Amino acid sequence: MSGWDDVVGLTKKLVGAPSVADVGEREACEVARQAMDALGYSDVMVDEVGNVTGRMPGDGNSSGCVVFDGHVDTVTVGERGNWASDPFVATERDGRLYGRGTADMKGAIAAMIVGVSRLRDDPAPCDVIVSVSLAEELVEGYALGKVLDRYSPRAVVIGEATNLHLARAQRGRAEIVIETTGVPAHSSTPHLGRNPIRAMYRIGNLMMSLPMPEDPIVGPAIMEVTDIVSWPFPGLSMIPERCTATFDRRTLPGESEEDVLEEIQSLLDAYTQDDLLEGAKASIALDRFTTYTGFQVKARNFAPAWKMDDDAPIVRAGLDALAQSGLVPMLTHYAFCTNGSESAGRRGIPTIGFGPGAESEAHRIDESVEIGHLIAAANGYEHLARELVRL
Repeated sequence: MSGWDDVVGLTKKLVGAPSVADVGEREACEVARQAMDALGYSDVMVDEVGNVTGRMPGDGNSSGCVVFDGHVDTVTVGERGNWASDPFVATERDGRLYGRGTADMKGAIAAMIVGVSRLRDDPAPCDVIVSVSLAEELVEGYALGKVLDRYSPRAVVIGEATNLHLARAQRGRAEIVIETTGVPAHSSTPHLGRNPIRAMYRIGNLMMSLPMPEDPIVGPAIMEVTDIVSWPFPGLSMIPERCTATFDRRTLPGESEEDVLEEIQSLLDAYTQDDLLEGAKASIALDRFTTYTGFQVKARNFAPAWKMDDDAPIVRAGLDALAQSGLVPMLTHYAFCTNGSESAGRRGIPTIGFGPGAESEAHRIDESVEIGHLIAAANGYEHLARELVRL
């Protein structure tokens, strides 16, 4: 058991187990499982998807549980030569820990496992569950949903980076696919065909000109094109048969999948008199992938936005708990999307976010987190666990 309760050491172990989302998280999940076993968690298990969960038993005076969640998958490191040090060997420099996943979000996972383990000899009134979930970088919330199905918690804490403040809201995300169809022809006689790429160019301008709503907490919604693909590719002197483009639409609390699609399809339908845009259609992307356990995932890529009122019981309790841990927390929100889309956005479970590091460190070359943040986060998670179980 020696060393497992060292939050910095555990972060290093997790960083040293690469877990790029489309490659697999098996090794990192095994590190998390071993840590929970060593620190006295009960019912440590790997579910069918590959999530690792452990239960810190309560004293039996209250029913239900609280779930702390962190995703173990990371984005790719890109060209390793651009990093100052090996991204999969966590390196200490100038009071910071560098490596892929230090901020997003293996440092938070280590702090959760260590912090919640301190309830072992002084139990909270109800059970506390630590969830190490998969594939958040591919589709937010899907894997956590499997954990929530099993435990039905009274509250959820998301460990994404907040600079040790308390997040009570986030934008959502809709991955929208636009498809245009063409009529093939030789590129030397384009008048004999219909070019779906030209149609997509027109649609892109229309989409980017849509007025975006704004929320007083999380700010404006966002629309951005992220890829355009034509078929067949390469074109080989021909006008293609179809073209698809993906638009990343960052949504606001209260916006549904139907709201977003209806707005876009109405825009496309308004231009049906333009032969170039005839038949253009919008849909939500469908993600398909296989986890390291062999589980087949099929999920629509829509993650709802959410927010908690500033005076909501979970927000007040969270601020009190973090203050008791020695922090001076401010209320903030996530600019990006998190697994909270499942707990709060879809299921309405009271949810807050708290984690070490800054959002701006996510997905960067030379990603890093302050070592002091890791230690403070472990203390914060312990106090959150003791306070939120009283809700």
